Amino acid sequence: MNTALNELFDELVPAQGKAENLAGEIVRAVSRIGYRFFNDGDRVNVGYGKETCNPAARFLSKKAPDAIAVRSDRLWDSRMSEEDYEIALDDLVQVTYDIITAHPEMKQQETCDMWDYFDQYEDRDDSWDDEEEEYEEYEEEEEEYDE
Repeated sequence: MNTALNELFDELVPAQGKAENLAGEIVRAVSRIGYRFFNDGDRVNVGYGKETCNPAARFLSKKAPDAIAVRSDRLWDSRMSEEDYEIALDDLVQVTYDIITAHPEMKQQETCDMWDYFDQYEDRDDSWDDEEEEYEEYEEEEEEYDE
């Protein structure tokens, strides 16, 4: 991640819970998405990333300035290659840093928690559903073989 964004994170994001202002919560959301990708391979709207990244991305789409929201929205494309996702994420990080530093008034704006944008129906890892179906098919084949 961008070293400068890390400095903003240290300045604006508490050790736990939501940030006190919009700038901090935007940095927190972008950092969450980046951390999950670079440390665990999670991506917005893909597998477990639905649980770990979707709320942050949805928050950025709804509450961040347009230049940040547009870049966040690109991350929802599950067909994007991993390389293209990383490029889009780097662009999001850079634009976030540029906008936060250019608009210090965002450090005075109240905000909600990015986790308020968790959707209990959409933000769940459904990749296990496919694996369970494959396992059930395997079990049926095993039973037929045993007979």
